[in-house]
Amino acid sequence: MTRHKESKDISNTQQVVCLGDPCVICGGATEKVWGLANLPLTDTFTKEKLDVPFDGFDQAFRFCNDCRHGQLESVVSPKILYGGNYCFRTSASPTARKGTEFFFSVLNRVAPDRTFNCAIDLGCNDLFLLDQLAGRARHRVGVDPIWKGKEHERDGDDVQVIGAGLEEANLDRLPEKPDLIVCRHTLEHLAHPVDVIQRLLDVAAEDALFIFEVPGLEALVNRHRFDQVFHQHLQYFSQQSFLRMLTKVDASALHLSLNYHDWGAFAVAFVRADGREPVSPLSEAPDIERVQSSLEIFRAMMDTTRRSLDSLEGPVFGYGAAQMLPVLAYHLKSDMSFLDAVIDDDPEKEGAHYWNLPVRIVPLGQVSGLADASVLITAVDGAQPILERLFRHRPKHIIYPFHTI
Repeated sequence: MTRHKESKDISNTQQVVCLGDPCVICGGATEKVWGLANLPLTDTFTKEKLDVPFDGFDQAFRFCNDCRHGQLESVVSPKILYGGNYCFRTSASPTARKGTEFFFSVLNRVAPDRTFNCAIDLGCNDLFLLDQLAGRARHRVGVDPIWKGKEHERDGDDVQVIGAGLEEANLDRLPEKPDLIVCRHTLEHLAHPVDVIQRLLDVAAEDALFIFEVPGLEALVNRHRFDQVFHQHLQYFSQQSFLRMLTKVDASALHLSLNYHDWGAFAVAFVRADGREPVSPLSEAPDIERVQSSLEIFRAMMDTTRRSLDSLEGPVFGYGAAQMLPVLAYHLKSDMSFLDAVIDDDPEKEGAHYWNLPVRIVPLGQVSGLADASVLITAVDGAQPILERLFRHRPKHIIYPFHTI
């Protein structure tokens, strides 16, 4: 959990770089679809309540109608985005663990009996994925900035870590040329994904297998989930734009799979170009008119949710202290101060706060009178298990901000 002092230090650091207009995939022109003034940061938990909540950074969402790729206009410094406040850990997230099962199903489909000399996990987080590769690779290496200054903690272990972002990591330290390169929900965090893929092809073994998974733009647009546009995700790949990127670096896709219930993700297994018939997208990529139409539906849902909340009488609780709650609050045009508290089942969050929202987090056992209260689902991607819990407690009203689960 981020402490109060660390939050104040970050608030004094203004580091934003503009990516500009060209599409990072095809180099064509992009159109500014959506301006997001003062968009808040996510992952902002603190044990101490801040008297003056931390502001956000101006942002914009741009779209290339040629290759159908979305991207942010500006990059907030990684020191801010992935410093001590960044608290997502794969092993602690049931959704992420389930997504890892999907990822391995792709590996087993394209290389069922293959063992590898050196496997690299780009964006290794807490090493959950690399741990699952034990027995499949002689050497395992993780790359992630969250390990910066902590590399020694893995001394004597059979997993090597490089504490750096992928774009600046020293890959000369690898025990040998990697022949398995995996990257799950990391490429979308990088400003120059084409350069990264090219660099990896340059250092990989000739027969290297790559498996990359990213959130899909198609699902974001289909579900009108523009609350999933936030500072950490710089890139919004459609299947079309991802395959276009592979063509640009002379790589060939072997297989494409969808994991629609985890951020609408898709995984692509690819190798160096070998003349094979190219894989086709499984879904049609949205054009700019469809993106704009979906954005209007999203705005309408936020407006009706806000008006519904305004009409409620009696206590109102949130359920789910999600890392993304500051962004949802931003679109609801509220600081969530109308909530009596946000209920969460994670004991580590008990008594915590957000350092950009004036709300407190409590366990369900500390809430009385829920039957006479209304509950807003504030962890919107955990709606199904939250609804199961709430149906047992029968609050007066349950509000879900979106039309589709």
